[in-house]
Amino acid sequence: MRAAVLAAVFALCACTEGESPHNEYNPLPDANVPPIGTIGDAGDAGDAGDAGDAGDAGDAGDAGDAGCTALTLSGVPAVDGCAGGVPATATGTVNTGNCTITLSLNTASGPCAGTVSGSNNAFDGGCAGGAVYTCASTSLPGTLNCTFGAGGTCTIQICDAGTTCP
Repeated sequence: MRAAVLAAVFALCACTEGESPHNEYNPLPDANVPPIGTIGDAGDAGDAGDAGDAGDAGDAGDAGDAGCTALTLSGVPAVDGCAGGVPATATGTVNTGNCTITLSLNTASGPCAGTVSGSNNAFDGGCAGGAVYTCASTSLPGTLNCTFGAGGTCTIQICDAGTTCP
């Protein structure tokens, strides 16, 4: 059986040797068999590609993304929970050029320094007095939520001028 198949293939090759096929994929030009991929095949539509990265929206602590608002705190009332809940005063001015602030406190927790961002001057920084605190707040004036040591927490409340701090 194999011999018969091989004989048929060789005979086919011998018959078409003198003829010039349309292309290498169609050895039987008289059979009107189009080359593979030419009928009903629209080809590869390709890859739509990557839509790209929308970019980084930043975070509340990144002063470079959100900007900041001019603010001066001049001896405003505060309550320093990191120093035992003592009444205090806070003073500081937002530097709108680089969106930073240094707050002076008349307690053992100050000074506090960090970046501010957004229209509410969200604070991200720290305080260094008797201990080193990492602090953040959603606004200034507002409550600085601080951590220290191995999981300790405390707050420093900076109040609006002309108000009484709780």
